[in-house]
Amino acid sequence: MNTTPVIGSSFCGLSLNSGQRLAVKGALLKLKLQEKLESIVFWGKIMGTEKDYLIAKSLKTGKMDLKKTFYVSVDDGVSFSALLPCNEEKAKQAAALKFEMFTGNPQKKYGKAPEGEEDEEKKVPDLRLTEEERLSWVVSSIDHETCLVPKASYVLTATSRIAKNPEFSGLTSEGSKHLESYALMRKPEDQKVVTKNKCRGPSNTTDFLDLISAAKPKGCWVIQSDDTGRLVTLRNLKWEGYEFHTVVGEPDFEGAYFGDGLANEDMSLMV
Repeated sequence: MNTTPVIGSSFCGLSLNSGQRLAVKGALLKLKLQEKLESIVFWGKIMGTEKDYLIAKSLKTGKMDLKKTFYVSVDDGVSFSALLPCNEEKAKQAAALKFEMFTGNPQKKYGKAPEGEEDEEKKVPDLRLTEEERLSWVVSSIDHETCLVPKASYVLTATSRIAKNPEFSGLTSEGSKHLESYALMRKPEDQKVVTKNKCRGPSNTTDFLDLISAAKPKGCWVIQSDDTGRLVTLRNLKWEGYEFHTVVGEPDFEGAYFGDGLANEDMSLMV
């Protein structure tokens, strides 16, 4: 069962080249062994004006808990390093950069450098937002709204642990056409779901995640099927570049983001 893409897959018409595929596959295997990660998968690509960022994601599930760690490569997938979360102040600065493209330089700083004494001891500290901090915020924001899985592919056990559902055999043809069949693999935020999880009895359930049918803005998700009706594709209109695939009657699924990291601010005019 793939919760994120096969490295060689194509999303929104884009994919890694052959050299990147080989490099990413080897680098992620090495990172998984070195860091003793439960899982690590390729997440997508943020395209810059000079270079691109390749992103990977580690997911650790526990007792009603989902811990995500993101990693970035600036050398076409040869090596990855952890993307550290930015603080609240830096997050506000990152959110304000709605239209500025990434460059591909993690050390780039936004805004005017502080003026100060030439003496190192009297120098004003440079607290400007770096592109790496902005990248961390953008990747987390995109993932928060697009971490898609079929609703029944994971189960909340009687002991409140999240685990893959061994009984999941894929969506039905009819079910695959409805937003209610897809959920977000994140800590639930919908108050109805939160309350239901708190009040549930000691039994397994697959109904414990937020559904994308309640996602905002309304209409941000679209579903399409190929001519056979078996290959189902979902796209997010707010984060253009995210695409999800699943096959009717099959347990495998995948999703990835290939884009510039900029939200579609005109979304409200399109739906």
